[in-house]
Order: sequence, then C-alpha cells, then structure tokens
Amino acid sequence: MRARVALVAALALAPAAGADEARYFLPAAVAARVEAGQRSGLWVELERANGGLTVTVSEAVRALPGSPGFPLERTERCGDPAALEVPRGFALPPALERLRARRGSALGVVRSVVAYVSERTALDEDDRGPQDGVSVLRRGRGRCSGRANLAIGLLRALGVPARAVHGLAVGADGARYHRWGEAWLATLGWVPFDPGAAVGLVSVRYVPLSGPAEGLALDGVRALSVDERGFLGLTAWRGLRLLPAGGATLRCVAPSSAAPLAALLVGPDGSRWAREGRGELVFTGMLPGRYRILWSSNGESAVRDFVLGSGDVRLEVGGKGATRS
Repeated sequence: MRARVALVAALALAPAAGADEARYFLPAAVAARVEAGQRSGLWVELERANGGLTVTVSEAVRALPGSPGFPLERTERCGDPAALEVPRGFALPPALERLRARRGSALGVVRSVVAYVSERTALDEDDRGPQDGVSVLRRGRGRCSGRANLAIGLLRALGVPARAVHGLAVGADGARYHRWGEAWLATLGWVPFDPGAAVGLVSVRYVPLSGPAEGLALDGVRALSVDERGFLGLTAWRGLRLLPAGGATLRCVAPSSAAPLAALLVGPDGSRWAREGRGELVFTGMLPGRYRILWSSNGESAVRDFVLGSGDVRLEVGGKGATRS
C-alpha cells in the first residue's frame, strides 16, 4: 500500500523528462543578450533578480529519434540560406574527402567532422591569428570560435547546413564567451556540436546569446547550481560526448492486456518518465545505464532495479524480472 501511495504521488509530480539543469545569476547588461526559449537542445528561462536576471538552463538527455540518411536532400528547407554558404577558398582535406561518397547516417558524418577538428586543431584561446576555418586548418590551432568555424565550413562543404551559436560557457573558474555550432539534419532539426566537447547536445553550462557580446564584462556572472549528470554520463568517443540515435526501448507489460498499469521510470541521472495505460507501457529513446522502475497494476505495486543496455528490454510486472527481447 505504501508503494502504491508513493507511486501515485510520484506520477503526479514527475516531469516529462530530463534532470540536467543549471541556474546562473547574470548582470542586467549581459542578461539582456541571453536567448530565451529553446536553442541547441537547451531550454532557457529568465527570471528577474536584484541587479540582473536568474537564468535557468535545462535539457532532456535522451537519445535522438534517429538519423536521416546522407547525403541530405532538400537542404534549403533548413530556413537559413547562410548555413549553406561554403567559405571562399575552402577545400576538404583528403581525410574527409572520402565522406562525400558515404551512404549512411548524416549524424555519423557530423561526428566524423567534429572529431577531425577536435584532433587536428589545438584549442588555444590566446591564438591571435585569423579565426576563419581556412586559417585555423592551416595553422592547426585556434580559439573556440575558429574551431567552430572550421567544423561549420567542413560540414557545408559536405552539403550539411551548419551555423555558429554565440554564448557563454560557465565553468568552475567563472564564465567566458564561447562559440559552438549547429548542423541541420532534416527531421532532427538543428543539432548542436562543439569541437573537443560533444555532438548531439551541449552541457547546461552553455548559455546561448542572441549574438556576439564580447565587449560586456562577465565579472558578475556566477553559477547558483549546476547538475549535468546526464551529459557527463554519456559515452565518450574520440574525446567527444555523444548523444546516440535511436536508443533502447523498455516495455513494461501487465499480466493481461486489459489490466490497468502505471509506472514511473527513474534514469541513471535522476531523470523521471511517468506512464499510465492498460496492458503495456512503452518507454523509447532510453540511454544505457542502471534504472529503477516503480509500477502498480490491479492493486499490486513493486520497485525493481535493472540495467538497460543498447537493446530492447521487456519487464513483466508481477513476473520473474526483465527479459531481453
């Protein structure tokens, strides 16, 4: 009975998904440049505070629905003509030229390009050379803006619309201006990437701005709280955190197709997903890790821990446990 009461309360309070969240205080002049709403997979909300604004950045760390094929078609549908413009004098390095003939995942192409930039160009925030992609590739080093520009140019040369995002990156030692990128992947929309950091998402330590704002002092920016467990729990590949496409599917099955069923799924990073229905509840896009599920059906309730891998899992409530299908 106690488990049933706890489950009902949890279902009522459970958010749709996502546990990564950060809160920052920004002075008014800087806060005025923050891009509220949704950008780069982040959801940004603003609240007035004494002398500035409190900025809340959150995201749902879930697998992407899938990846469109490569080469992409009808790229003009991205809605940003500038994202199609290849920089003058830009040519693909031989190591990436082979991607032109690839038939497969467009997300995979983005990963390959960002990994190439991460490995072939050193991050040097003191670099005073030109930060266009051609110059950064020639020197083999650049600031965050230069490495983002290089990745954007390479993607455009491969027929993938790409553009830059201006923002802040808030670390343990304070805030700095930062630049990352977005690639347009058809049904997935604009997918973020950052050379040296991640593909498919960026951390809640990033705060998108409406444009360049490097002239404004960042001394008053401070982090109030940061929870990025979901981001940090992602698999690293060639130094990049990767948000996978597809993800695993969990099926929670009741003893009969007509039986009422309620379940609360708690992810490795504290994310929660609630479902109610009859017979079967399906959770899609789940990332690998250790999960806990609280379920209730026909007056019976239970809590179960299990490990979700890359395949599908079927949980029979009231049965012997999880079976991989």
